[in-house]
Amino acid sequence: MEELSGEVLGIIYQNEVNSYTIAEMYVDELEKIETIVGYLPFINEGDNLKVIGKFVEHKQYGEQFKIETFEKIMPKTLDSLERYLSNGNIKGVGPATAKKIVEKFGENTVDTIKYAPEELAKVKGITKAKAMEISESFIEAWEVWQIVVFLDKFNIGIENAKRIFDKLGITAITQIEENPYILVDLVRGIDFKQIDKMALDMGIDRK
Repeated sequence: MEELSGEVLGIIYQNEVNSYTIAEMYVDELEKIETIVGYLPFINEGDNLKVIGKFVEHKQYGEQFKIETFEKIMPKTLDSLERYLSNGNIKGVGPATAKKIVEKFGENTVDTIKYAPEELAKVKGITKAKAMEISESFIEAWEVWQIVVFLDKFNIGIENAKRIFDKLGITAITQIEENPYILVDLVRGIDFKQIDKMALDMGIDRK
């Protein structure tokens, strides 16, 4: 397996049901654009990823990087952070607002949005109410991603993450922790033995 990291430059195709995706990513290590394919729920243009998988040769499309698993990471540069903020994930933030925020707070942008959102109101065009909305949307977008991380710990494929989120919403992790057996109806191919093990790992005794 190989590990690559970089920024998603564009989405070529994405299945709405299971988030199977074909995308172009600028790979930092190779300093070139590669086509990546695999299940990438909650991923948009401008996101930064660490992907694990292998290069394969597609008969029609040539070399592609087939993803086994991935991790969403915070942008490493201010330019990429600006693109991340303006990619449509964060409510109330478009390209112009993203530019103003990054220019104002620089390297402290992420910490400001998460921990001191009232400071965003110092940016022209952002009210205190909008500042709080931006912060809440930013944090929610990151919490959604935690569903993927959570499921991966229990060997539940990332292709199921979008379906689970669509059914259970932002409180998915809490609901699964309280009753992991709800996954039986949501995840194809999962059985009670796997859920039993998952429940045991979380310290839940089956009654």
